[in-house]
Amino acid sequence: MAVRRGNIRYLKEVYDMSNGYEDHMVGDEGKDGKTNLIVNYLPQSMSQDELRSLFSSIGEVESAKLVRDKVAGHSLGYGFVNYLNPSDADRAISTLNGLRLQSKTIKVSFARPSSETIKDANLYISGLPRNMAQKDVEDMFTGYGHIINSRVLVDQATGRTLLSEEPLLRAVLK
Repeated sequence: MAVRRGNIRYLKEVYDMSNGYEDHMVGDEGKDGKTNLIVNYLPQSMSQDELRSLFSSIGEVESAKLVRDKVAGHSLGYGFVNYLNPSDADRAISTLNGLRLQSKTIKVSFARPSSETIKDANLYISGLPRNMAQKDVEDMFTGYGHIINSRVLVDQATGRTLLSEEPLLRAVLK
């Protein structure tokens, strides 16, 4: 099993004040960030108005921002939604997280501001045994700290844990 730390690219882009996204983040401090959501894995064709409309079905949206490439202008596949009411944000997570849109399954969670404590907080693990379940991985790592989110990639046809790229390449080349 191999373990490597990753970085959270979107946090660096969003919270770098030179990118112009700072206006979207203003005002969350007083609410402990419990109204600001990050939405990942959005379809490339989704517009900012469609993002706002989808989340407005849950409650009153203060702002919605679809993050786009600064040069090319295309969607980067994620955005932010800020509610006026924390209970609407909670309801949006429970209702819309895992929603299938086109060929994507969106992920909705609370947005967190960048800080040294969460920098490089993603942990990627490869070479898991084929029969290892998500709960097994969580049990293995829970002693090292609070797990915010975890996901084990599995083959949709077999339900087994996906192999790392190297054994997959060897299998394809044979």
